[in-house]
Amino acid sequence: MYALKNIALHQWQAECLKRWFGNGRRGIAGVATGAGKTVLALAVVSRLSELCPEGSLKVKIIVPKIFLAGQWRDDILRCLRVRRRDIGLYYGEFKDSPDKPFMIYVLATARRWAARHILEDARAGSSVFLICDECHHFGSTENAHVFDFLPHMPAERYFALGLSATPQGENYEGVVVPALGREIYRYDLARASRDRITSDYMTFNIAVDFAPDEEEKYLELTEKITRLKTALKRLFPSFCDGRGRVMPAYLRSLLRRADEVGELAQHLFILYLRRKEVTHTARSRISCGMELVRLLMPDCRMILFTERIRMADELYEMLRRSYPGRICRYHSHMDPRAKQRALESYRQGERSAIVCCRALDEGLNVPETDAGILISATGNDRQRIQRIGRVVRLGAGLRPKKIYYLHVSGTTDPQEIIPQKPGVAAHSLYYDSAANRFLHPEYDELAAKTLDKLAASGATAPRIENAEAQLARGVVMGDFTLPEEACLRHIEDAGPEEKDYWIAMLLMSRERAR
Repeated sequence: MYALKNIALHQWQAECLKRWFGNGRRGIAGVATGAGKTVLALAVVSRLSELCPEGSLKVKIIVPKIFLAGQWRDDILRCLRVRRRDIGLYYGEFKDSPDKPFMIYVLATARRWAARHILEDARAGSSVFLICDECHHFGSTENAHVFDFLPHMPAERYFALGLSATPQGENYEGVVVPALGREIYRYDLARASRDRITSDYMTFNIAVDFAPDEEEKYLELTEKITRLKTALKRLFPSFCDGRGRVMPAYLRSLLRRADEVGELAQHLFILYLRRKEVTHTARSRISCGMELVRLLMPDCRMILFTERIRMADELYEMLRRSYPGRICRYHSHMDPRAKQRALESYRQGERSAIVCCRALDEGLNVPETDAGILISATGNDRQRIQRIGRVVRLGAGLRPKKIYYLHVSGTTDPQEIIPQKPGVAAHSLYYDSAANRFLHPEYDELAAKTLDKLAASGATAPRIENAEAQLARGVVMGDFTLPEEACLRHIEDAGPEEKDYWIAMLLMSRERAR
């Protein structure tokens, strides 16, 4: 029996656990990242182990990335009364004996081996509990081979749980639901934040501009796209929706045609990709990211997300030169050992910032992360939710987490992609790349009044200069909206380096209250 180690379940976990057992011991939990999906799964393991004959339950966990395998092993040891030798890992060239009570697979390896091992367990008389982490990945043609055991598995000895903040993916209804069960519970970020299971957070939407050559290229591509859209819409009126936007599913259907229409659709698709590349790699994104890091350093732990490996490498090299020994990077073109070292150095606090691409969109669990900077991002809901989840995990700090989203003004970039809490507006900033500063109309007006009053009060030039530096930080921190009493508490608790900052925020708060 695998008992939980003095862990009290949240109300949502207890409710979900009850629903899972009521649904024939199968089901998918659509739960916000950081809200406790892993603990839910291990609570199910604990309860199942009480119901199954001693030693007869085999737990198979499949994760999409290698670093998640290590996290799951650590969480099992932290949460359950399990011996380390009873947990096996299975991926790449690292393959433990598959007969251990707990086996953790990486999906790329599980496609070939997991179904065989599950059937071997079944033939030996064991019951199998399959946990599919980030289960939205499991519906593709290749990944669905994980479920090849199903026609041969006794239903009464097969239990399954799918976990994801965004469950619906490829072949969800055709593959994932039949294999794992229907979605039995939904617990989103808004509820998790309200229940204080995930951290409070503040969002900043930052507009940046193209350089002249980038803008010229973007407009040229847009003109070509408009002409092709018009031609295709003339042939197929339902090609666009009521607002004139291309229907993605319709475009994909035209791409499959082997005629002139198919060629037009293919050309249009390529133009869209080229325009997106111009937007994603705008040079002002790099300079804006650099300035954000400068203002947030030195006490902030942060993740910087990009869409292109080339951009991640460029940003990393610039930051590494500016902050030697403080920056690491992680992406799919790196050596596995180098990636592991980077993750560990960030987890252990040896590095303040990690620059990454999509490889860290899912699973990274570092509650001490203070901020996420989306240097570039798609408008994809799944990516947005997963990236936010890297940041809002509940840590020891009491201050809200910060999430910065950069978008190119005047383009198809969404102006905001981060969900807002009811009644709490995002901070909308503009990054002036020529002056290398952030502009916020309300903030700038209050800052000017604050500095004028300092000067009128006879403050020395060094004091005014220091206040200007603190106010430059404040525009990307959002603390000027705090009430006076909160600023006073921060001043009382702050160390010498932070006290000046909170004094500046106190002056701003008082000016705002007027």
